[in-house]
Parts: sequence; structure tokens; C-alpha cells
Amino acid sequence: MALRNLTRGLFQLATHRRFYSSIQQQVFTRKLVLNNQRFTSVRSFSSVQTNEKAYKDLNQFLDKEIQLERVAQKHPTNLPAIQGFEVTTEGPEVTLIRQSGKEKVTIKFNVTNTVNAADSDDEANLHAPDRQQSDAEVTQPSSQLKSRPTFTVDLNRGGQTLSFLCSYLPYDYPDVPEQNKGGENHPQPGENENEKLEDFQIDEFAIHEGDWNESVYSADCAVIDGELYDKLLNLLEEHGIGEDFANQLIDFSTAYEHRQYIGLLEKLQKFSKK
Repeated sequence: MALRNLTRGLFQLATHRRFYSSIQQQVFTRKLVLNNQRFTSVRSFSSVQTNEKAYKDLNQFLDKEIQLERVAQKHPTNLPAIQGFEVTTEGPEVTLIRQSGKEKVTIKFNVTNTVNAADSDDEANLHAPDRQQSDAEVTQPSSQLKSRPTFTVDLNRGGQTLSFLCSYLPYDYPDVPEQNKGGENHPQPGENENEKLEDFQIDEFAIHEGDWNESVYSADCAVIDGELYDKLLNLLEEHGIGEDFANQLIDFSTAYEHRQYIGLLEKLQKFSKK
């Protein structure tokens, strides 16, 4: 995925070049034939020809693009683990489930449209705002693209469900901890020195029976009491949904989204070969 910043632009240029089948239609010519004081119109049209050049060009490009994406995979065989949860996937949808005593914890998210190149640029700027890049760094992607999905958390208890809608904090948020500030997980020199730990926020919460839909009232956490918000964060933390979980989820989502992207390229190639 590290190469996607370089290859995506080429990919867009290749896919945006459209080669239409040439429709050679001669402008019909009217031959006016004088016949018994009447004019007769004679029209001639050329046949429509199919041009497969666009598919051939696309297929040749995809041969290289798919290979580059496979080489760039950080987890080509096994996806990263999310501790304490059973993980199931269906297409781009991911479900995490854990039974905690009488409570069932369910987390869901979708990896579609969760990679943002602008976020990676912001992250790189935060790491080294005053440092000049070397020539080698200029020619390389600034950082790996990450999948940062919004996700829902359902705590099912006694027939009711307490639901949270959560999203990741922006990179420039001042309270997001950095991995290189010490602590038990302090990396060794040269190992993820500039990588920032991720954290999330609660956007909404609600209590309901059955599905969480538009008929269920939910509260916007931007306007609730600050102490109540902290209590809700502590509740999630006690259920294993804290900073460590946030980082494990991004690792998993990034690797899984990359697989989905490669799979989409492979489907596109099969389509171009038909």
C-alpha cells in the first residue's frame, strides 16, 4: 500500500483515457436525380466497428499494478489480530464479537472509502514539520495509507442494547499520544519512531431494543456533559475498547482494505479479458 500514492495517479490517467469505437458515419449525400419532375434522396452509412484497444491497454497496466500492490502488502498471508474478539468478514464488512459475562459486545465497520490520502499527508507533516526532506524521501510516498473507519459498538445486556457510534480523532488533535514518548510500548530506535498512536471519540450513543434505526433517539456527544462523556469512555475501556484496541483495529482494517482493493483490481482485470 506504500506505493499507492505513486501508482494511483498513473492508474487514474490510464482508466480515464477512453478509446471509443470508431463510428465512421459518412455524411449522407443527397444525390438529386431528376426523374419525372421528382427528386430522389440517396443515403449511405458506414458500419459500426468495435475497438478493443482500451481493454487491452487496461489489462496490460493491471498486470503491473496488481504485482506492485501485492509486493507492497504488509500482511500478505495472515491479517493482524484484534485481541479478545472473534472476527468475521463479508465483503468489505467486518464484525467483531466477544462474550463478556452476561454481556455481548459487537463491533461493526466497513472498509469501503476509509482510506484518505489527505490524512496521510497530514500525518507526515505532523511528524516532521521543520525537517527538510532528502531527495530519496521526496521521491517516495510520505507515509503508508491507513484505513480509519467509523465503527459501531453494541453492548447487549438484559434484552437491551447500548450503542455507540465512534470515529477516529484527526491527526492534528492535540491529545492523541505519540508512540515515541516513552512507556512500555516505546519502540526501538529505527522502529516506528515517527508513528503516532491512534485514538477515537464517541460521536453518538443510544439505548434501544432490536436494531438501531432512525426511530431510535440518539444523543450527539458534542453537546452532552463532559463528565458523562468521560464515564462513557471509561465504560468502553472496561470492555477492552480503548487506545490499544483502536490501534489494533486500524492495523486490521488497513490490511483488510488493501486485500479488498487488490481483489477489486483482479476483478477488473478479469472483466477486461472477457
